[in-house]
Amino acid sequence: MPDIKKIYYFASTHWDREWHKTFQGFRFVLVSRINEIIDVLEKDPSFTTFIMDGQTIVLEDYCEIEPDKKEKLMKLIRDGRIVVGPWYTMPDEFLVSGESLIRNLMIGHSLAEAYGSNAMKYGYICDIFGHIAQMPQILNGFNIKGALLGRGTNYHNCPAYFIWESPDGSRCITFKVPEEMGYATFWYDVYEPYQFGRDPDKENIIKRACTYVDKERKRSDVPFVILMDGMDHERIHALAPWVASRLSEIYGCPVVFENMENLVKELNEYTDQMPVKRGELNETAKMPSNHNMLITNTVSSRYDLKKENDTCQILLEKWMLPMMAVGELNGFGIQKTYTDIAYKYLIKCHAHDSICGCSIDAVHKDMHYRFRQVKSIGNEVTNAVISHLSRNTSDDETSDTRLLTIFNPLPYPRHETISVTIDFNQNFKTKFKELAGNEIKNGFKLINEKGEEVPYNLTSISYNSFTSRPGYFFRNEADLYTISFTADLSPMGTTQYLIVPYDKPVRYLNEMATSDTSCENEYIRLNINSDGTINILDKETGKEYKKLLSYIDDGEIGDGWHHAGLVNDRAVSSLGSSCIIEKIDDGPAACTFRVTNYMKVPKRVIRSLHGNNRSDEIVELKISSEITLAAANRWVDVKTTVDNVALDHRLRLKMPTGIDTDEYYASQAFCFVKRKTGFDRNTGEWKEPSLAEKSFENIVMKRDNNGDGLAFISEAGLHECAALDDKDGTILITLLRSFSKTFLTDGEPDGQLQQLLEYKYRLVPLRPSDSFADIVRCKDCLQAGVRAVSSRVKESGLPLERTSAFSLTGDNVVLSLIKRPENQEKSSIIVRVSNYNDDCSTALLRCMYPIEKAYETNLLEENLATAVSDGDTLKIELKPWEIKTYRIILKGL
Repeated sequence: MPDIKKIYYFASTHWDREWHKTFQGFRFVLVSRINEIIDVLEKDPSFTTFIMDGQTIVLEDYCEIEPDKKEKLMKLIRDGRIVVGPWYTMPDEFLVSGESLIRNLMIGHSLAEAYGSNAMKYGYICDIFGHIAQMPQILNGFNIKGALLGRGTNYHNCPAYFIWESPDGSRCITFKVPEEMGYATFWYDVYEPYQFGRDPDKENIIKRACTYVDKERKRSDVPFVILMDGMDHERIHALAPWVASRLSEIYGCPVVFENMENLVKELNEYTDQMPVKRGELNETAKMPSNHNMLITNTVSSRYDLKKENDTCQILLEKWMLPMMAVGELNGFGIQKTYTDIAYKYLIKCHAHDSICGCSIDAVHKDMHYRFRQVKSIGNEVTNAVISHLSRNTSDDETSDTRLLTIFNPLPYPRHETISVTIDFNQNFKTKFKELAGNEIKNGFKLINEKGEEVPYNLTSISYNSFTSRPGYFFRNEADLYTISFTADLSPMGTTQYLIVPYDKPVRYLNEMATSDTSCENEYIRLNINSDGTINILDKETGKEYKKLLSYIDDGEIGDGWHHAGLVNDRAVSSLGSSCIIEKIDDGPAACTFRVTNYMKVPKRVIRSLHGNNRSDEIVELKISSEITLAAANRWVDVKTTVDNVALDHRLRLKMPTGIDTDEYYASQAFCFVKRKTGFDRNTGEWKEPSLAEKSFENIVMKRDNNGDGLAFISEAGLHECAALDDKDGTILITLLRSFSKTFLTDGEPDGQLQQLLEYKYRLVPLRPSDSFADIVRCKDCLQAGVRAVSSRVKESGLPLERTSAFSLTGDNVVLSLIKRPENQEKSSIIVRVSNYNDDCSTALLRCMYPIEKAYETNLLEENLATAVSDGDTLKIELKPWEIKTYRIILKGL
């Protein structure tokens, strides 16, 4: 064992902004903690550095209450005495998008600068519940080369220092905190007995500190020891300089209070002694310690929060930010502050104890308020741009001819069946009445730019309904007609159709249904089985996926962190329940069946002195799924609603893929990870045994050895899957966990989710030629959808136009974001792309204006190198699994 070269003493605290108290409850404590930090540091110059938990939001929270002390705080930050950043809030990695992680770090860096300092260039992720594969690449994008973490790793196969590598080869020198109490182990072992009066002898602090140092130096041959005295909401330890001085005397080496990024510089000399760990870090905990648990099931708690968060991220990333960029190119700029405010509301919800759904009910109520603010801002901004882009189609109230303008926010052409709602004026002239039933309908045809009639399904009519339209301040009353049809959409732009009044009945009599329970298109045959499950036949490959979409319901006595089943459990399958099969829409564009399962499940868990049992009292769980096969689509879309009237239970969707392989793929931010099916059965004696349940961002899939397979794509809210190692190749998706247990309470109701819950997802049969990027683009289409505006125009109509602001072509390259730059540079656009492939990939981005200059940038949007462009086209080259950001300066604006 080498001598210790240096001991780093990281004086710190860990600040959960909201958890078992609300934000305001914890802020009341925060103010006194920071006041004490300021007081101690001002009085003791030997206490040179304090680490503010890697977050900057605490600065705003504190200064809102203590504005008169802001300058004192800023002076300590400017002098490097208080180290802040790089995060705004310490997030969960699995439950938020890659763009949200980037934005979180961007805000953290900006706020640190506003308070007088650069953000700490260190990946401080000390309490996150496992780690995604691409986190080292994201950190490197901010020039962060080191990280500190614990969960997802184990002593038996991971030393104190290791190299953590992303799929693209990006690396971080990483310190694994001790397992006993994680980042708080030094505090617990050394300070806690003195602090709580169990051992008032100060000298014993030094004895315990020496014991700790000796234990830590055995975890690695690298000659540095790290001490961290922070605990959740812990106060500063004024004794720290004295402890450091005594340890320096005893070990004959410096004991320093420094910025964590200095450690990385010294560790660079010892990387050859460090093992490399690649990809995600998601091992469950072996050692029976207090802290080091992965805590897998946070990804399935509080579905309502997860869905709201995903919905907000989709709105900002797929609509608001790209539309602000497109608006700028069309002479309609919108203040960047709307983006700043929306993202701060959102990222306040991304703190790990918040988004993970493991806090008290009051915290999660506050989150719903923030999500509403994000949606309100995002929709107002998006609709304002749409209104501006539609300004040349203002209503001509003398005409019933309408111009339908469809907006596609994605930079890819789309050939698919879409659904839009048209708001007809109530005095629309050409109406017809069916022979029976007296239902009166508007007679109209849909005409494309070639003058061709486009058949459509009339899906629903809502008469006398108030509706909002871009450009109108008040809501107007209208008759709303929802139609579906096959469209060819321009990339990131508009496609127009005419809605022409027709004075005869308009009926499209072609149908996709082949029986009361089946339908097909060019690619897929869909059959509804008598038990409510479905079969999907891929007509090209001949592969059939059978008995999909049954449900399993079992007991739940866990909490927001963990699923806990019962010893005396009863798992109920929907295969034994009654069901009703209805055909609710059929025509040339799509066919939709509604399958309603009535599952009889125990009402609740009965807790008694003799144990826990699911009740004998039964309730009926109504699960209704609308299953749609559209004419142009190579997938089946499903909308499932669950009327959750049961308590204390877990409900999962079951899909036996029939693919008997021992691997599956799950999406994460900017990549896919390949995992083994099932779980490690050798972990039965571990503190936290291996689980089949694991996270996925929004896609989980299995493929056979030929490359055929089945993908499940979630629109929003679903993030826990289990790929079993059974002969049926089963994939389970957790739809909900109902529980009442919250930390340090006697139980609360909101986690039971007693409400109507809605899920949207897509089942995609895979061919060998389908790449990861193809599947991600399919997900993007599901999430983004389209937006449409219709305006009354003169009967002669207008020349139908197509517009396209940006188009991206490249087999394996996917757009992550298009936006205005943070510095609001005139004529400038930021574009971020990623390569979903093991090989180098190229792509072309075509812009609506010629490119004057283009640069590769880091994630802070700082120029790194000149990029290659030709006319209006940016040439993109990416290494395997690389994320790359470009700044494009356009001419002619």
